[in-house]
Amino acid sequence: MKLVKAFKMALLGIWGNKFRVILSIFGVIIGVFAVIVLSAIALGVKDTVMKQMGSLGAEQIMVMPGRVLKDDGGAHNFLSGVSSSPSTLTNTDAEEIGKLKSVESVTPLLETVGRIQYESQFGEARTVEGMLVGTSDSYQEVIHTSLEEGRFFTNDEGANKDRVVVLGSGIHASLMNQNQNQDLMDDETETNVEAEKKWWQKLLDKFTGNTVNAEEAPTAEESLVGKEVIIQGDTFTVVGVLESVATLGMTSNSSILMPVQTALDVTSTENLTNIYVKADSIENLDQVEKEVHGAVGLNHPETDFSTVKQTEMLGAIETVTKILQVMLIGITATALVISGAGIMNVMVMSVRERTREIGIRKALGASTLEILLQFLFETILLCLAGGIIGLLLGYGFVQWWNGAITIFPLVLPIWVIQLALGSSILIGCICGIYPAIKAARLQPSRALRFE
Repeated sequence: MKLVKAFKMALLGIWGNKFRVILSIFGVIIGVFAVIVLSAIALGVKDTVMKQMGSLGAEQIMVMPGRVLKDDGGAHNFLSGVSSSPSTLTNTDAEEIGKLKSVESVTPLLETVGRIQYESQFGEARTVEGMLVGTSDSYQEVIHTSLEEGRFFTNDEGANKDRVVVLGSGIHASLMNQNQNQDLMDDETETNVEAEKKWWQKLLDKFTGNTVNAEEAPTAEESLVGKEVIIQGDTFTVVGVLESVATLGMTSNSSILMPVQTALDVTSTENLTNIYVKADSIENLDQVEKEVHGAVGLNHPETDFSTVKQTEMLGAIETVTKILQVMLIGITATALVISGAGIMNVMVMSVRERTREIGIRKALGASTLEILLQFLFETILLCLAGGIIGLLLGYGFVQWWNGAITIFPLVLPIWVIQLALGSSILIGCICGIYPAIKAARLQPSRALRFE
């Protein structure tokens, strides 16, 4: 019964000081909101990056320029450092890897910045800068992309150094933007012509089906597939357009893809950025890595490259995300402690302001335990109310983000909600002890004389 009575008195005490309550729980609201949002962001980033890297397949091996240091166990450790050196990888290295029986596919990559130009049928030229990528037909399997329209270039086209190109959705949309403007101009012209017609002419047009665009206006372009573009001064034919993919990290939306042999010829370079290798089986991945390292080493007297398994890259990413999570937990814990200190200060001031009230209650028979529980419950209820409000705001933010932002989704597991509410209640218990003890220890005679 004492607990119920103390709880009721705590509710009455909070209700009697509504303005102070709002100010005091503001810090808890911010702290819990930070716990929810920052945790959701950290987990969302980790989930997205791990899925993107994991989608490459555990059987993937990447050949990259420079030396990646190894840890005590002999595994590559990206956090220990990567020596920076110009790439000496060549398409010959990729061809040597392709000769291995244990290798299922080889995907060379040459990445550099390039410009692409397209002149529309309206005579307007538009130039867009993007990532010029030379690769093979296995690119789709490695990056997990699909075509929106058209096709991908073939190995034969690569061997013949044909001038064919596949555009990322962002590049394609940028080059077609001029046509959208032209469509708007055509629509505006049609509207003006229609406005100049008399009512009987409009009625006649409806019966006959005549429109301004039916015969006079040119047909707007909808795709660049089959059309010619200019890259690095050479004319290329667009054979396909990739689907738009919103990702955090690797994306092909701003890519201009062509056969690697063509890219090497057009850019007048000899070296690749890196090489992706897919082993025929994950069981002998270590052996395949050694064979790939040996095949590349045939053309490199000095070991100026590294072969890294996909599992090692995933391990490095997971370590970084764990460090990020610990950092965010530290930030949110600090925010909650600061908000708890603010509530404790408010409750201490509340005890001082309500000294006569405490004295009267004690004079009327209220026990020390009831006074202690009353003020402790007040603090806990304040923190719990702030935690619930902060939780609702954080959940609303996560839902808004997932509905409006497509770069990566936020992840909000149930344990984050439990952590947020639990931490707010814990802060209330810790920060409410001192004010409650201070109130419970007041002597009725001194409290009644307090002014």
